[in-house]
Amino acid sequence: MSKFKYFPLIKTRDAELKCFQHLSDGVLEQLLPIYELTKSRKTTKTPDGDIHRRIKQIKEIQGNKPFILDLCTDDKYINPQIEQLIDEYDGFQDWQYFLNVYQEELNIIPMVHLYEDAEMTFKEVEKFVSDMSMERAHLAVRLPYDLEPEEYQLYLKPIINNLQKNCTLFVLLDADSIRYKDTQDVIENYIASSNEVNMLGDKIEDVVMLCTSFPISPRDEGEDEYGEFEILEETVYNSIKQQTPIKYGDYASINTVQVEMKGGTFVPRIDISLDDKFIYKRYRRNAGSYPKCARYMKDDKRYKPINTWADQEINLASINEPTGISPSFWIAVRMNYYIISRLKLRAQE
Repeated sequence: MSKFKYFPLIKTRDAELKCFQHLSDGVLEQLLPIYELTKSRKTTKTPDGDIHRRIKQIKEIQGNKPFILDLCTDDKYINPQIEQLIDEYDGFQDWQYFLNVYQEELNIIPMVHLYEDAEMTFKEVEKFVSDMSMERAHLAVRLPYDLEPEEYQLYLKPIINNLQKNCTLFVLLDADSIRYKDTQDVIENYIASSNEVNMLGDKIEDVVMLCTSFPISPRDEGEDEYGEFEILEETVYNSIKQQTPIKYGDYASINTVQVEMKGGTFVPRIDISLDDKFIYKRYRRNAGSYPKCARYMKDDKRYKPINTWADQEINLASINEPTGISPSFWIAVRMNYYIISRLKLRAQE
């Protein structure tokens, strides 16, 4: 098993990257982030958005610390560069080339993209794994958490059997977005799938859970101006960790359904994670906005500052000096506090 305590999965969008820019090296050394590479903001010179700009931002954050690199295929964030990288031709030749370009300057753990050809074989995947594992200590693969037992063998054996030298595999079991009513089923599926993967031998570095329960609209979970809702990721993890060897990962408090905020339509809100739930304060711009949210959050005895950039921003807002007044900025604040609070929980185990 690796030394990493927490595997946060994020897209390389502005809010998520801003959060990570404000994590200390000491924090980042305990994480193994999974970056889903997205196009950058459009410019006149790059109307499709340039993924190399996002890689540059990752480099500024990670330095020489390892991270898993995946590709985002969501229609909102894909561009022709990414489409080219997921082409399976000749062992994902373009993905290999891209990874090798950055091999000297970044400590990338490549994601294996699964592709089954017409003959029901995985020859392109096998070639990618064989080529990549000659020079890499680790690869990673992401699978649904609720496959049939034989399907884990079907997809993982072509990878495991082609790992060269001492290269090992991180297996990410993804449950996507989960709701309270589904929690028991999620727990049972995770135990079964993790046990199945762990039986595949010592080439498995870590089995990692991935899911999120952050709601699309937190207001629906409580009152208009304040409320709370459970962090179901913790419920799931605490129920499975004693029954199967698995590491903790999540979507770092981001819902999988991305709602684009239009100018003038959002209501300012500040969210803070406790051990097992979120609390929020929410006040319209004509009723106090972020400064009022911050003051009420500081008055809430459940909120404990833990020496984060997020705490500094809440304090600044509480004295009418908010650094940012956009939803994107305060998503970064929420994520920053959340990630450090998850690490503190993992350190207690």
